[in-house]
Parts: sequence; structure tokens; C-alpha cells
Amino acid sequence: MVKHSATYNSLIWLFMLTLLFSACKKNFSSDQFEDGKLVVLAEITALDSVKIPIGKTIKVENGSLIRFEKVNDATVTITEENNTSWVLQPNYSQQYINNPTSVFTNKKRFKATTNYRIDINHPTLGFVSASTYIPALPRLISADSFSTQFNDKDVLGVNITWKDSADYDEFYIIEAVKEMVRNNHYFIYQGKRYSYDNQAGKELFETIKNNPGIKIQTDTVGLNKFTRLNVFTQDNQSENVKLDKLTNPFRRIFYPDASFNGNYYSTTLYIDKQFFVDPQQKGRVRLQLKSVSKELYDYLKLYEKYKTDFGSVPTNQLVSPTGNIENGLGIFGGSAKREKLYYFDTLL
Repeated sequence: MVKHSATYNSLIWLFMLTLLFSACKKNFSSDQFEDGKLVVLAEITALDSVKIPIGKTIKVENGSLIRFEKVNDATVTITEENNTSWVLQPNYSQQYINNPTSVFTNKKRFKATTNYRIDINHPTLGFVSASTYIPALPRLISADSFSTQFNDKDVLGVNITWKDSADYDEFYIIEAVKEMVRNNHYFIYQGKRYSYDNQAGKELFETIKNNPGIKIQTDTVGLNKFTRLNVFTQDNQSENVKLDKLTNPFRRIFYPDASFNGNYYSTTLYIDKQFFVDPQQKGRVRLQLKSVSKELYDYLKLYEKYKTDFGSVPTNQLVSPTGNIENGLGIFGGSAKREKLYYFDTLL
């Protein structure tokens, strides 16, 4: 299961870029980016465990708010729509050690078609809150892939079809990431699992390898490291046509269901193969179809617009996404996803 880190790392980078833009605005007078604001950058996903990145803004030397500081002394509570609440704790494990914000976790898992609220109370930074809805899992019908070229680039083409619901408005995002992985090698002896990837395991295996049923097995483990892959579309029904020329790459492809409400929808997208095969960073490609909350959809779409505007539109005309964090910054948005996995690296 892909963790939040792919989206979270992208949000962190884009959010910092937004703060830099805002600091450059000649006429910018909002107090939105003042020092010492709590920041939440969370996409909560159906079936995933609870992981909420939280930090605070700090000023760098020139006064621009483009960095974060970890916040470990906040009280963080998630409340489900049935009024069940969970208290989260800061997670100090190695996988989060290099994150620019703290990550608060709980072993509970989020549910589809469910409302959630987050409340954060900090002794000096005050109280922030936000609410979101995790939609139903999207109904992915097919995703047929083929190799081709797009604008002289080697790409993976995917013909993708899904079924929309007529009961409510839905907002879809298609994206692709490469997840770094490794293969663990192990064997089972007398009901106990032993690693074959260390010297002690290898030595034990040599002494018992002729016993019946003893064999080396492999499982693939994600390393919680992701590379976002450029995606292309030629679909004029996507909202990307409003964001940039369709000959250019996107981080995400956006679809509201207004034009196909309750019906099947098919499109073709193209994923840049640049990072598919990398001897130094072996992994698997995850193509994801997401149904997302309206606030997350709008937030990510505005960030996609920043990618287009930066360098071509004066900074005093850029619009900063405000998110849905009351008294704070960032986003608390819901999503549910279906995905296809593709292996191109040789994993030994």
C-alpha cells in the first residue's frame, strides 16, 4: 500500500514554493503567511493508516516564509462522523526523521464515504481545525497499457476507463509515482522466518538447505521513497486544458464529473519513462485513479496552475491557495484510490 509520503512530499515542496511567491508580491498584505502559523499538509486516504504531517512556519533571513519547523508538543485529535475520536502521537521512527514537519500517527485506518475532523491544540500557537470527506472508492473498469512515444519521449500509454456515480458530485485525479522498493529474501525453518540477507541467515540456510521444504522466498518491501512522474494528456475534457498547453507535462490530470455524471468515462494518458529503469533506485510504478474531496481537488489544481504561471505571470498576479485549515495553513483533504502496479526494474 502506498503511503502518504508521495503526496505529502509534493505538497511540502509546492507549499514552500507558494510561500516564496507570496513573499515576492509587491502588494501582498495578508497576514496569512505570518511567522509561527501551524501548517497541516494531509491527504487522508481510505484504507490507509493515520499519518498527519504538522509543522509551523519560520522566517528565513530575508523574511520569506519558506521553511518549516517540527511541532511535537501539540495535542492532535481525529474525530470520525460517528463521534469516535482518536488521539495521535508524534512518530519518531526512522522513516520520518528527515521530514521537515513532524508526523503524528495512529494505528487506526481511514474509511471511505466517511467524514473526518482534525483538531490541533498547541500551547503557544493556538487551536486549528479542519473537516473533510473521504469519497467512495472509484470504480476502475480497465487500465490497458502500451509503449509509445509522445512529443519524441518514450512513454507508457494507458487507456483508462472508470464508472462515475450519479448520486453525487465527484472529483477525480490521475497521477503516477515511482516507489522505491527492495526485495527481502527469507526462508521458513521449524515455523520461524529467517532472513537470508544477513550472514547468520545464510550460514543457517547452508546447514539445512537439503531438508524437505526449505527454500529461499522473496517479498517486495516499499522504502517510503517516491519520485513523481510526469503525466501527459491530450484530453480536452480534462481541466488541464485550462492550466497549460496539453503538449506540456503535468503532475496530475484533473476531471470533475459534470460532463459524464453517472456514466462511464474513458481517456488515454501517457507517463514519462525517464525514471522507469534506474539501477540506483529500483522500484515499481504506481498509476493511481483517485476520487478526492472538493477542497483537496481545488488545492492541488491551484498548485498545478502555479507550475504553469511561475516564470510567465508576474508574481504580484499569482493567487495563493488558502486551503481549509481554520486559523492555520495547508490542507486536510480526503481521497480514495484504485491503482495499477507496473514493474520495469529488475528486482533481484
